Amino acid sequence: MHSEKMCSELELKTSTTETEVCGFSSLPDELVVNILANVSRLDLMALGIVSRRQRYAAATPALRDLRYLVGTCDPYLYVFMHLYPDPIPRWFILHPMQRRLKPVHSSLVPVPEAGSCFVFTDWGICSMGGLVDGKPTSEVWFFDCIDHTLYPVSPMKMARSGASASLVDGKIYVFGGCGDDVADSSNWAEVFDFETETWELLSVSTSKTPLKIQQSVVVMEEEEEQVYAVDEDGQFFSFSPSKRMFVADGETESNPEYRNHWLYFDQVLFCRGTGGRILWRLPCELDWKEVKGLEELQQRHSGYDIIKLCIYSAERIVIFWKALPHQTSGKTLTCYMLLLSMPEYSQSLFLGIFCACDLYNLQLSRKYLRLYNITNDFLILYAKTI
Repeated sequence: MHSEKMCSELELKTSTTETEVCGFSSLPDELVVNILANVSRLDLMALGIVSRRQRYAAATPALRDLRYLVGTCDPYLYVFMHLYPDPIPRWFILHPMQRRLKPVHSSLVPVPEAGSCFVFTDWGICSMGGLVDGKPTSEVWFFDCIDHTLYPVSPMKMARSGASASLVDGKIYVFGGCGDDVADSSNWAEVFDFETETWELLSVSTSKTPLKIQQSVVVMEEEEEQVYAVDEDGQFFSFSPSKRMFVADGETESNPEYRNHWLYFDQVLFCRGTGGRILWRLPCELDWKEVKGLEELQQRHSGYDIIKLCIYSAERIVIFWKALPHQTSGKTLTCYMLLLSMPEYSQSLFLGIFCACDLYNLQLSRKYLRLYNITNDFLILYAKTI
């Protein structure tokens, strides 16, 4: 049985000197694994505090696999944010009970201050390149969202900043960001293979090398995953990993600088517009339409643009925006997150009406703000639910 294999991989051990306050010592390993696979991540952390056996089990990849198999993984929102004047960005997690952003990792390594690109995997988030001391770097880091540890990964072949990255068929593809003075068709792109843990420069066939890619999403085209992108001139491109080709269809995006944070959500493209608006369109169309149902939100935060979008679950999108000045007190850093549910729609008529499910006041503790002398100025570099 699959669960028996999991038990053998876990190799649960109990110290003879440890007191099993939960009574798990009398239970068969298979039953212990099934119990742990069906509790929340917070409960696993609590069990780890009182029992060494459960702490060992909770950190084992085999248990993570089993939790995904039985569908008991609860989503947690991670935010990579630069809080000024703190010199480096930091990772935060949204605490589901306190509804506050909690710092989860303090790095001793020179994390890039800007220009990194990100992709997410089952267990964490990879960040590639960026600026360290004002210079592009080839460094790659993996942030493990289970044990909240930052690990170095094999560096890229080229130093890059402001690149675009996508995860396609289990491989990371990185495009651009290596500077106009050194970039050409032989080094403009590279790919990372998780099995071999190596990077390979990717010679891309294209009639026109894209300029800096503004936005990119992974979509399903012709029964394979492809990267759908637009560069800073508004030129559309699609990249096929199997053909290693960038194809420009001649169509252009109007005002690409005002179409930020693209999401591919339930076969629909979404982006952040201006004036607190969210826009949507189908991949086969060019005209963006405004999502309706956010009028009260827009009136309440008149003059403030949404600062970030990300997918929270199969039915929800997260919107971040800053609080108005009169809504903050002292040195409390405040932004808001709204979980929105999307109703049913047809390909011919998208209703575009969202219903507010919950409103989160994302604050940081005063102790943390005092410790790093944080002001109300901040920048969300990346946000993702794992």
